Order: sequence, then structure tokens, then C-alpha cells
Amino acid sequence: MDILDKLPIALFIIDENGKIVFLNDSASNFIGDSKEKCVSKDFFNFIDDKTALQSILKKSDNKSLPKYIEVRFNRINGKSFYTFLSIDNYYNPETQQDQFIVSLVDLTNQKMQLELIKENQVRFENIANSAPVMIWITDVNGLFNFVNKIWCDFTGRSVSEELGLNWIQDVHTEDVQPFMEIYTKALENRNSFSHQFRLKRKDSSYRWLMINGLPRFSDQNDFLGLIGTCIDITTQKENEEYIKKINDELETATKSKDKFFSIISHDLRSPLSGIMTLLDILANDYDSLEEDEKKEILSEAAKTSKNTYRLMENLLEWSRVQTGSMNFNPQNISLTSVLNNIKNLYSQKLKEKSISLNFEFEKEFVAYADLQITETIFRNLISNAIKFTPEFGIILVSFENLSDKIVVKIKDTGVGMNADEIAKLFRIDISYSSVGTAGERGTGLGLILCKELVEKQGGEIWIESEVGSGSTFFFTLPMAK
Repeated sequence: MDILDKLPIALFIIDENGKIVFLNDSASNFIGDSKEKCVSKDFFNFIDDKTALQSILKKSDNKSLPKYIEVRFNRINGKSFYTFLSIDNYYNPETQQDQFIVSLVDLTNQKMQLELIKENQVRFENIANSAPVMIWITDVNGLFNFVNKIWCDFTGRSVSEELGLNWIQDVHTEDVQPFMEIYTKALENRNSFSHQFRLKRKDSSYRWLMINGLPRFSDQNDFLGLIGTCIDITTQKENEEYIKKINDELETATKSKDKFFSIISHDLRSPLSGIMTLLDILANDYDSLEEDEKKEILSEAAKTSKNTYRLMENLLEWSRVQTGSMNFNPQNISLTSVLNNIKNLYSQKLKEKSISLNFEFEKEFVAYADLQITETIFRNLISNAIKFTPEFGIILVSFENLSDKIVVKIKDTGVGMNADEIAKLFRIDISYSSVGTAGERGTGLGLILCKELVEKQGGEIWIESEVGSGSTFFFTLPMAK
């Protein structure tokens, strides 16, 4: 039996009544007494739960053993330990009797570690459930195996309903793919990540969340999964959108101011300076000028005055739109009457360039719009068509009913525009104007004003054009009520 004394586990041989027949040095040390004093003692006296062991010994046979049980073992000094017992049959050749060999393994450290893990788990859950942020934990595959109370309070679902990847169904459809790409990459690379996405709250509204995740590793540096938090940043996002809107409005206001002063300093001063020069010539050299020269000077001054007046009208209208001081009184108005007034207004200009302004509609079209604003839109678009249509050209105005809107189409046979030129129209941040077919000059303000006035009435404006094939301006007005 000397070789048994060298085994690192406690080993006992007991008879069918539980009396110790033999024990090795490890067993003696475990009990805390000498081998001589331990032999012949009742092994059951060292066990808390004697019944389980006694039952095994009474019912034992070659088929039922070995057996394994977990018991609490008591030492001589009163201390006790969690142990794991292995019981098997043993035939003693010296006594020629069937006995039992019992090996004992101390489980105290393992039990303490399990209790500590359990205690730490309970402590962590208590802390996590009291935290003011949403906390989550995953396994190595990225499947959620823990969410805290505030997470469940947010979604209105139980912990079990959120585990795995069940919670993904409440992510906004537009945010699922970009989130999963970042999430999967963090799992593959085992690194941290941060992302913003929308998650449905228990009231069915979507809230913006900032999710942050970190990798978890064991003491042996084995990857265990991810742990992270989610914070509701909806208010922050709304504030950012509001600040962006304010900044955009300030930027637009700055561009409008720059455009305004550009027109005042150049486009308005230049024609006034020209008129002054013409009148100075007429005043200083009146007697020496021929009659035809006087008429030519007066005609040029009159033409420049009219252009300047139209510019002033547009400038005043535009400034009223920018400051919000423009009156807006929508009512049912006849578009036929508006067009007839515009045709009369530009009759002389049409006659000078031999341009035909035709209306292609049979029935009366009535829109629900502001009369003065609508006249300003038509006036600028038709004036623009006259400007870029050569002699003997045609301008055609037509209407089309489209659901609850009227689509106005103003088509000319003018010079047309390329894609780059079209992209510059209606933009306040780009100073763009071109010379008409008869040398007419402009500021580009008229089209910008048209866009703002059309949108003020709830419509939209766009253009189709091709160089050498003319242009067609479209805009919509609400149908009469």
C-alpha cells in the first residue's frame, strides 16, 4: 500500500458498514489526524449527508458502481469542505472480503469560485439595472445574453424577448444594414465601435440612440463577446437639426444680402448712370443735336428707364419675400385674365421683335392663388422668354390639369441652354445672367424671385431646355377651390 500513500488524492477503503479499513497519507492529512487513529472509525461520521452514501453501499453490486456524489466532509477540527466522492467495489485479497474504495476530491475552491461568480453576477445585475443608461452584453457570436431593466423599460418587452438578435426587428428599416455592417465588423475584429441608429420605443415612436460597444476578454485573453451601452440622443439630434436649419437660414440670408447689395451697387447704378449720361448730353448739347439724334437719345433713355423700373419692381418684391412682409391673399383667379393683362403689358416689346405670344387652351383655367404674386411670376417668365427669343419667334403658353394642381407651361423658340447653364438658374449663391437676343441685360433675379413666389404658393418650378431648340418653363399652382 506504500504506493497509495504517494497519490495526491485522499483515498479510503471501507467495509460494508462504513468502517475505515485503510486510508492513505492524503486522506489522513485531509481528516487532520493520524492514520492509526482513523482506522476502524466510522466513515459516515465525517459525512453530513450519511443517508446517500449508506444507500449506495447497501444497494451496491458490480453493475451499480461506480457512483459519484457531492457531499460536505467534516474534519477532526470541526472545519468542513465541499468534496466530490467516487465509490467503487474493491476485493481485499488479504481478508478475502468485498469492500469499497472511496476517493475524495476537495471542491472547496471550485465552490467558492462559483459562489463568487454568482455573487458578482448578482452584484453586476443590480448595478446594471440601476444604471441610467441601456446596458447590453453579447456572446462570442454577437447574440445578446443580457439587457438591463432600462432597456426593457424602453422597448416595453421582457429580457427573454430581447435576447439573441430579436431586438433588431425594432431598429428602423433604414438603419438596419449600416448598423449590422459596423456591428459585424466589430465582432470580427474584436474592437470597439460607436454608431447612431433609430430604435422603436414602447410607444411605437422611433428614438435616436448612440450605441457604444467594447470587446470582452477572459484572464487568458480569450474573446468573450461585446459589452456596451445605448443612450437616447433624440433631443441632441433635434437640436443639431435646428442649429443646422438656423445656420442654413443665416447662410441664405447672407447670400441674399450679398445679392441685394450687388444689384444695388452694379445692376441698378449702371442703368441710372447711363440715363444720367444721356440726359446730360441732351441738356448740354440740345441746340447742336439733330432731331433724329434727340429722338434716339430719348428713346434709349426711355428703354433704360423701363428696364430699371422692372428691376426695381423685382427687387422690391424679392426683398418683401425675404423679410416676410409680402401680403399673401390666395383666392380663385382666372389665369386667362392674368395672361391677357401680361400680353397687353408686353405688346410693344413683342411688336419690336416680331414675336408671337400664343395661348394654347380652350377652356377657362382657374387657380387658387394670390393675384399679384401670380402676375409677377407670369410677368418675369414671359419677359425672360421674350428676352431670349429672336425675331419672328413664338412663345406658347398652355395649361394642364394634374390631380389637385394646374401645370403651367411657357415654351419659347429661343436660344436654349445647356445643362451647366440650367444648373445655375434659381440659385441665389451664384451670380448668373446672360444677354438677350437683342442685347437685353438682366441680373438673374427674376427667375430667383419666380422660384420663391411659386414655392410660397405651394408649387414647384422647373425647366427643360436644349441649346438651339428653345426652353420650356413649367410651374404649378393649386387648383381652384
